[in-house]
Amino acid sequence: MISFSGIDISTIFVQIVILYILALIGFGSTKSGLLPENASVVLSKFVMRISMPCTILSKMISSDFTKEDYLNGIKLYFIAIVFLTITFFISCGATKAIKPGDAVSNVYKMQSMFGNVIFFAFPLFTALFGDVGVVYALFFNMGNDTFLWTIGVWLANKHKGGNFLQNAKHLVNVNTIAFVTGVIVMLSGLNTYLQGSFISEIFSSIGATTSPLSMIFIGMVLAGVKIKEFAGKKNLVSLAALSLQKLLLLPLISIGILLLFKDFLGEATIIIAVMQLSMPVGTLTVSLAAEYESDYKFAAAGVMFTTILSIITMPLVVWVLKCFY
Repeated sequence: MISFSGIDISTIFVQIVILYILALIGFGSTKSGLLPENASVVLSKFVMRISMPCTILSKMISSDFTKEDYLNGIKLYFIAIVFLTITFFISCGATKAIKPGDAVSNVYKMQSMFGNVIFFAFPLFTALFGDVGVVYALFFNMGNDTFLWTIGVWLANKHKGGNFLQNAKHLVNVNTIAFVTGVIVMLSGLNTYLQGSFISEIFSSIGATTSPLSMIFIGMVLAGVKIKEFAGKKNLVSLAALSLQKLLLLPLISIGILLLFKDFLGEATIIIAVMQLSMPVGTLTVSLAAEYESDYKFAAAGVMFTTILSIITMPLVVWVLKCFY
C-alpha cells in the first residue's frame, strides 16, 4: 500500500543513507583499483539488459494489481510526459540566461529532464513500498523513456545535427518488452499461476541483484568524476542552477499543480510522481553524452552534485508534500 501512513521523513533518510553506503562500495572499489576500469560498463549492461528485466517481470508477477492501480499507472505515465515537457521549457530559459555554451546547454536540458528513475528510485521504492511501489514507478518510467530515447538522444546529439525522430527505435528495448510482457501476464491472470513457481523464483533471484548493483554502479560513475575540472565559475553556476531546478524547483512546482487534482489523482499517484520528479540526475545521461560526443564530463558532474545533494532535498520535498496533503 502506497500512502503517507507507511513512511516518514526519517524512514526516507535512512533508506537513502543505506543506498549511499552501497554507492560508496562502488566508489571505493573503483578508486582503490579493486575493480577494473571497465567494470562499470559491464555492470551497467548487466543491470539494464538482464537483472532489470528480471526485476520488472518478478515485481509484476508477484503484484496483484487492481483496476484502480492500472488507472493510476496510466495517470503516472501522462504526469511524466507533462512535467518533462514543463522542465524542458524551464531549462531553455535557464540556459539562455546562464549561456554556458551549446554542448553544456544541451546536456543541462537533458539532465534537468531525466532523473534517476531506475537506478536510484527502484531500490528506494522497494524499501519503502514493496513490489507495488516498483510497479507504479515503472509506469512513470515508461513516460520518462518516451522522452529519453527521443528528445534526450536528440539533445545529446544536437550539436552534431541529430534528428530525435530517428531515435524512436530505442523505445523498443529489453525493459519495455519485459514491461509489456508483464502487463499482458497480469491482465490475463497468468501471474496468479506463476506466483511461487520456479520461473518466478528465477526472475526473483536475478532481479534481487538490481538494487544493490544499481547503487554500486552509481558509485563507480562518481569515482570517475574529477572535481578540479569544474572549478570554473561558469561550470559551477550551471551545476548550481541544474541542482536547484532538478531537486527543488520542479518537485515543488509539481506539488503545487498535482495537489489541485488530488481528488482525481489519488494519494499513491501523487507520492510516486513527486518522488520520481525529485530524483537526482540519471546516470544514463552520462552514457548518452559520451556516446554522442557531447560534454560528458559536465554530465558526470551533474550526476555527482545532484546525487550528493539529494540526501537533503528528497526528504525535504516529501516533508513539504506531507504538509500540504
